[in-house]
Amino acid sequence: MLTLSTWRDRFDRLPDTSAVARRTGGQIADFLRHDHGWYHHTGDLVLPEDTDLDLALVVDGDLVVDGFLDDRGSGAGMLVVLGDLVVRDLLSWGALYVGGDLRARGLVHGYYNDFTFEVAGAVHARVLVLDDKFADYRGGTLEAEIAAYDPAPDQLAAARSILVPEVYEDEDEDEDQDEAEADDPDAHRPRHERVRARLHAGQPLFRDGQ
Repeated sequence: MLTLSTWRDRFDRLPDTSAVARRTGGQIADFLRHDHGWYHHTGDLVLPEDTDLDLALVVDGDLVVDGFLDDRGSGAGMLVVLGDLVVRDLLSWGALYVGGDLRARGLVHGYYNDFTFEVAGAVHARVLVLDDKFADYRGGTLEAEIAAYDPAPDQLAAARSILVPEVYEDEDEDEDQDEAEADDPDAHRPRHERVRARLHAGQPLFRDGQ
């Protein structure tokens, strides 16, 4: 697994992020205006394996990850991609902005409301799950989509039909918990930590073994 900070010497420091903030707009601009130690890569960037995004990076081009991208491994990361972002799977806990399309072959999971999830283009994935996360995006090709707040029962059912049961907590809940949560749609979302654990262990997220 690639820890992106080990590639720090390949990137430029970006002490003045004002031009990028003006270009992106939205909530990500607030994160850009604060000193998070932003780095910059000019042109397209290809990451050859699963990646731990543990720094703040602006990619002035497309970003392609041959594997999954997780911004909460060894430290909360932030990512601005001014072109397209292409991944197998994406775990977005920190701040994310994509100026083009976000294309994932598998799962996109956005979690935690202190940061932002913004895609100026469309999100394409087998499943998009947003959980207590500010999000501004347009849905593209999606087999299932769970909204950040008040997801519809059919959204939850569609995701459950193709994701493995191990990403849910049902199997560990006792009868009292089941009764208490029966009317709470949010109780039936896939859990972020379970998704992370399976990705890092190389275990499938989908019932068809993908």
